[in-house]
Amino acid sequence: MNCSRCTGCMVEDFLLDMEDSSGPMWLQARRCMNCGNIDEQVLRNNRLAKEAQLLASTAPVQGRKAERVSLGDEGMAHHAA
Repeated sequence: MNCSRCTGCMVEDFLLDMEDSSGPMWLQARRCMNCGNIDEQVLRNNRLAKEAQLLASTAPVQGRKAERVSLGDEGMAHHAA
């Protein structure tokens, strides 16, 4: 399996979750040998939820039209001189 960040080699690893509410818990995950990225089901679910939240917040609102902003005579080319 290749890493989703750097396409490096992933190896199986065991992680200890010290902050689990039911006490310490061992997790089996994959870790990238190049960048250290950890691929584990809970982390994957959290990342997907975060991406979905970001996509929902940037989606266009229905009925709202994009506005064109004019710089008038004060464009960037005018200030560069």
